[in-house]
Amino acid sequence: MNAVTLDHRLEQLTPLGQRLAWVIAGLTLSVLPHVTHIPAWTLLIAGVAAALRMTIELKRWPLPPKWIRTLVAFAALLGVVANFRTINGIDAGTSLLILMAGMKLLETQSIRDLTVVVFLSYFALFAAFLYNQNIMLLPYMMLTAWLITATLMRVHQAEAMSIREAAGTTAKMILQALPLAVLLFLFFPRLPGQFWAVPPREKALTGLSEEMTPGDVSELSLSSAIAFRVKFQGEPPPARERYWRGPVLHHFDGRTWRRVATPYSQQDIATSGTTYRYRITLEPQERNWIFPLDMVTGWSRERAFRTGDFQLYARQPQISVLTSFDLESSPTYVTTTALRNDLRYFDTALPNNRNPRTVELARQMRERAGSEEAFIQSVLTKFGSEEFYYTLQPPALDSNAVDDFLFNTKRGFCEHFASAFTVMARAAGIPARIVTGYQGGEYNPMGDYFIVRQSDAHAWSEVWLEGRGWQRIDPTAAIAPQRIERGLDAAISEQEDVPGRELRQSALFSQARMLWDAANTFWNDQVVQFGEVQQRWLLEKLNVKDPRWEYLGVAMIVALLGFFGVLSAYLAWKFKPRARDPVAHVYEQLCRKLAKLGVPRLPHEGPNDYVARAAQARPELAAQLSEFVSVYVGLRYGPAPLPTQFSRLKFLVNQLQA
Repeated sequence: MNAVTLDHRLEQLTPLGQRLAWVIAGLTLSVLPHVTHIPAWTLLIAGVAAALRMTIELKRWPLPPKWIRTLVAFAALLGVVANFRTINGIDAGTSLLILMAGMKLLETQSIRDLTVVVFLSYFALFAAFLYNQNIMLLPYMMLTAWLITATLMRVHQAEAMSIREAAGTTAKMILQALPLAVLLFLFFPRLPGQFWAVPPREKALTGLSEEMTPGDVSELSLSSAIAFRVKFQGEPPPARERYWRGPVLHHFDGRTWRRVATPYSQQDIATSGTTYRYRITLEPQERNWIFPLDMVTGWSRERAFRTGDFQLYARQPQISVLTSFDLESSPTYVTTTALRNDLRYFDTALPNNRNPRTVELARQMRERAGSEEAFIQSVLTKFGSEEFYYTLQPPALDSNAVDDFLFNTKRGFCEHFASAFTVMARAAGIPARIVTGYQGGEYNPMGDYFIVRQSDAHAWSEVWLEGRGWQRIDPTAAIAPQRIERGLDAAISEQEDVPGRELRQSALFSQARMLWDAANTFWNDQVVQFGEVQQRWLLEKLNVKDPRWEYLGVAMIVALLGFFGVLSAYLAWKFKPRARDPVAHVYEQLCRKLAKLGVPRLPHEGPNDYVARAAQARPELAAQLSEFVSVYVGLRYGPAPLPTQFSRLKFLVNQLQA
């Protein structure tokens, strides 16, 4: 259906009905981005209200009584409170906004009512940015805002305006406002933090958790969702050093490892080798965990803190939006603080009567090994030399999960090997714990950064060795070293089905995916996360050495005055008034004088008729008026009027006495 046909269909409605149809269409477009995260009953009620209002207009029915509208609106409010236990927050607030827009439709009788619904549509549309700032949403948002603005223009037009005309005028307005919008975006003084740092949504996002049971990490590895991105200053670390540290798990119940409150105080470390500086940009998550390159040595104390077991936390309660941190890490380090006896006991504890075969095997191997280092190597050799298999589809395990894995199934993912190794180390009297996080990452040459996905989730062990402190031991490197060097796809057998592996191995698909991610990252870095820090950097590039608030305010005022000055000059030039006709001006003076004499000009009267009627009403002025008409007609319609004629015309008018 083209614009002409649509205009013809709408012409069959009353003027209010035509405006109403466009307002409902704009509201519908503004609500569509919320379909996936707003309860279905909310959308259903708003949709029924819109359909009912349009039916009322078509059938010429009366609007529902006020008491019915009030009752429905109150019921909708109670529904939001019952569903969300609050009217605050993104989900509850957006649901209430959409419901109230639907309720408002049921009382629309005037242009003012329609205008209120249009502005509610704007709010609903831009509320979508609170859920998702992805660049893919931008074209839809811009197009919908354009159409809603065109609707607002049609609502306020006294005469009918075609779709094409309204859309074209709106496009011109948006283009004219664009320079001002860019100016305000770049230079309007920013508060610290991000606009999008609103209260987090109630729904949890995927990722690692505070506990690990066999099968958890392998399930997470099926997801291609991005966990974070990392951009290094200078050369990045090799793949074997790209361990991104997350939750540290200490408590073991025989099957599941859990993070619990630990008695660890801050431990000192000594680093050696290369120190890497980088920026990590975290995707929204349900926690406040940061995943630094192991071991993190430099971070902003105002924004983050490191625990005694070396996990890095943001000081904010939850990372609910894209958030970046500038960090430093050194993969080569030793712990210089001695391990207290209570901590040694804490990280050698095992549950009674669980996995007895594993415990007995570990003690026998420890006796034969002679030293802790030799024992560790013998366990890794066992994993590498015996028929253990690295797989994304491990079989289910019984209550003694480690025994079942080591002696029966021998098939597992990283969490199976890390759990078995840590239990054996503890059984041998060596303090040990599980570290979960991510390993590796995919390099994007188009943006010069690494992408770490949920499929890079990993688990490894740490053991305490005298004189060296906590040391990373990754059993996966013994059974599937290609997982550490080349990623998950290279480690899993070709006979095993790995979702998306064929696409990832396609050079064309890989390039397209990297190009898209680079564009999306640029959008996030330069637009979504544009804040006080980026604004100060821009001002310094413009040689503004001291970008304080008062200076920014003055600069903004000057810029706005300059912008509106240029705009006013352009409009004055484009719409400059025509030169005034001097003969018409003298005639207007005559009309004003005769009106004061009690003979006002009627709207339909021309000069001849008006002067003739004035001469009848005021006979004493008949001669002057007759001469005025003769001179006026000669000046207006004569072939070559003389300057003396215009002077005579003015003289005759001036001689009239009001």
